[in-house]
Amino acid sequence: MKIPRGHLFLFSILFTSAVMVHGDGRSITVKNNCPEKISVGVLTNGNSNPDERFDLNSQGSRTINKPESWGGRLFGQPSCVGADAKGPHCGNAGAANPATLAEFFFKGHNNKDYYDISLVDGYNIPASIEPQGGQGGGGDGKNCGKSDCKELPDCPPNLAIKDGSGKVIGCQSSCSKTGDPEHCCVGQYDGPDKCKADKQAQNVKKACPDSYSFAYDDQT
Repeated sequence: MKIPRGHLFLFSILFTSAVMVHGDGRSITVKNNCPEKISVGVLTNGNSNPDERFDLNSQGSRTINKPESWGGRLFGQPSCVGADAKGPHCGNAGAANPATLAEFFFKGHNNKDYYDISLVDGYNIPASIEPQGGQGGGGDGKNCGKSDCKELPDCPPNLAIKDGSGKVIGCQSSCSKTGDPEHCCVGQYDGPDKCKADKQAQNVKKACPDSYSFAYDDQT
């Protein structure tokens, strides 16, 4: 989804983020609307480790600055705050550390700013993105629309990630669990006409219709 440059949007539930354009980039204000403290990771596309990481108390906020052409994602992990930030399921969000992703690509195609919620690699807590002050730019798809995942689907036992006490702290996708080409849309399954949503991706899409549920979910 995309918004015209020069406007701001609100990023709520997991975070409330107001993103504003200034002379040399973007300012992103992140707010934690979860009932517990979370550790927030900020990861630039192409990097293997988060650029920065910080804890936010419930209703706490923090502003970060990024270049106008920045692309990356933000994620939150309630199980990784303070001394637990270096635990076995902390660090970068991914296959072994599933987390709900808020993805951004500033100054992309036609100089638009793009954003989405992704559950492709799994999920852990609710999230949503809602633009404020922007105007639709026409064309196909959503312009300045809300993307949210307020009600996460139940996690099948075989996909659940647990901490040392047995508490479920994340849910993997079928791809991150198995690595199968059919689930990961690679090899002979690489293409929108060849890779289809499996049962877990369908559950994700039903619960969060505005979020990415698998690699070739662009059409929805």
